[in-house]
Amino acid sequence: YGLDYRHGTGHGIGSYLNVHEDGNFGIRLENVLVIKEADTEFNFGDKGYLSFEHITWAPYQIKLIDLSLLTPEEIEWLNTYHSKCREILAPSMDKNELDWLKKATEPVSA
Repeated sequence: YGLDYRHGTGHGIGSYLNVHEDGNFGIRLENVLVIKEADTEFNFGDKGYLSFEHITWAPYQIKLIDLSLLTPEEIEWLNTYHSKCREILAPSMDKNELDWLKKATEPVSA
């Protein structure tokens, strides 16, 4: 949107970082993103803004997600992400892999 929320956006990704995987609140799943120039509606401070583009396209394991905790917008985001995974990954898969991908990216609801 071209607004500045004045907060850091990341710290890297990994496993057993003791940042999100502390055994009390589940695991936060993170994707790898690239930063690119954004075309925003506003340009607060006339400095230009950046946006993120996914480069990780792997389906989330639905059985590890408590869908009842997600908002309708989060469910929609997940389904859209999985649809994009199918679009990007399917052309390079054989029949067995494609069968798995279709099952792994089926739309979900709360």
